[in-house]
Amino acid sequence: MNNFETTIISDIAALPNIAFWHRNLSRVKGFSINGYKSNHYPDFIVGTKSGKIILIETKGDDRDNSDSQAKCRLGNQWAELAGSKFSYFMVFDKKAIEGAFNADKARELIRQL
Repeated sequence: MNNFETTIISDIAALPNIAFWHRNLSRVKGFSINGYKSNHYPDFIVGTKSGKIILIETKGDDRDNSDSQAKCRLGNQWAELAGSKFSYFMVFDKKAIEGAFNADKARELIRQL
């Protein structure tokens, strides 16, 4: 894990409503959201004490690359179709693209789940 991923998951795991977290393996062995052009492997799977499952994709502010928009749309659509027990968060450090969150806002929203 890089420093940003470590910081994000440490902060989220410390929230009082979090029951567990798991580093999602990429490619072949991990959980993926099936996309039209490619699959998306979010970085973390988090479970809340209330039974909600949250997928988290971390993106350092230097990572606003071409696939971020597509991954964010795919993740948000997955969460919408999966039902009320599932959420998806693409998390940037300070800035965010449309449909994603900065780290502070993501923590605030996850704390409420």
